[in-house]
Amino acid sequence: MAWNEPGKGNNNGSQQDGPPELEKIFKDLSDKLSGLFGKKGKSSSNGSGAASSKGSKAFFIGGIVVIIIIWILSGIFIVAPAEKGVVLQFGKYYSTVNPGPHWVPRFIQSEQTVNVQKISTYSYNAQMLTKDQNIVDVAVSVQYKISNARNYLFNVNNPTSSLQQATASALRQVMGDTTLDQVLTSGRSVVRQSVFEQLQKILKLYNPGIEITDVALQPARAPVEVKAAFDDAIKAQEDEQRYQNQAEAYANGVVPIAQGQAKRIIQEANAYQQQVILQAEGNVARFNALYTAYRQAPSVTKERLYLQAMQDVLTKSTKIFIDTKGSNNLLYLPFDKLLAQAGQAKAPTGDDHVGNLSSILNSADSTGDAQQAVSQNANPDSVVGTRGERP
Repeated sequence: MAWNEPGKGNNNGSQQDGPPELEKIFKDLSDKLSGLFGKKGKSSSNGSGAASSKGSKAFFIGGIVVIIIIWILSGIFIVAPAEKGVVLQFGKYYSTVNPGPHWVPRFIQSEQTVNVQKISTYSYNAQMLTKDQNIVDVAVSVQYKISNARNYLFNVNNPTSSLQQATASALRQVMGDTTLDQVLTSGRSVVRQSVFEQLQKILKLYNPGIEITDVALQPARAPVEVKAAFDDAIKAQEDEQRYQNQAEAYANGVVPIAQGQAKRIIQEANAYQQQVILQAEGNVARFNALYTAYRQAPSVTKERLYLQAMQDVLTKSTKIFIDTKGSNNLLYLPFDKLLAQAGQAKAPTGDDHVGNLSSILNSADSTGDAQQAVSQNANPDSVVGTRGERP
């Protein structure tokens, strides 16, 4: 083999065509790093080893500084105002942080953010059997939000799926205790409230960190196979409700009037009762007064009572017949015709009639001739005639 054969070393051990020496590579790298840090490499052979050692140390330190800076910056995270941050240390829950900038040591701790103010909606629809053995299509819409970020992330495997299963369970339980009429008419609000309460109880057992904000029950529908009969039943129920409303409106208009009339009749009856009682008491008082006067003067009282009775009777009479004593003549006094002949003269009152009658009777007694007394006070044509002898 020749001495200078390719791939073989020469007398001083150098390789002409082989890979560059490792020392030279480090030297070039050290010169470049020294230039970056403001230092120039030495060309003398005495300082080349020291410069290479210093350049390697500076490169190592600079790399560590850059890595530390990157590590520090990678641990900075910002939590939005509507979110909560959950910090994990080696994969285990460590703490919950509020909105704002935060820092965690990367590779030791990590973070997850959860929106706790967002309102999410979940809908569920299925055919269910009611208490009275009717099948209906029921749909419910549930609105919820995350109330506890830790429980939402770690208490259950899939919170959304758990909520769906809890909704189905609560709705089926409530529908099993409700009749078809209640689901279709006035019981919908009760069903909705029952589903809301039952769903809260179920979620409280599992504690998934979800808060139910509202439950909306959609109108129930019949399956397609019985839709026609179902619509007829709904129409009949609506007609029933309408007739009830009309009847209640009519009752509200009639009952107050009847009650007012009843109160008026009762008040009138009470007033009449008081009137009768007062009149009776007045009659009793008048009778007692008359009785006292009668005991003191019986004849005078009898005469006065007789005159008062005659005055009451004659006041209401317009035609008077007089049977004169000791004569067979019958006098007829038509006061209505006498008043008519008076024309526009003032009509006499009952007291005037009695006064005229008294004057006529007194005149008849004084003269003894009743017809002459009548002729002095009335038109002779007013005397109708005489009668025969009295039996």
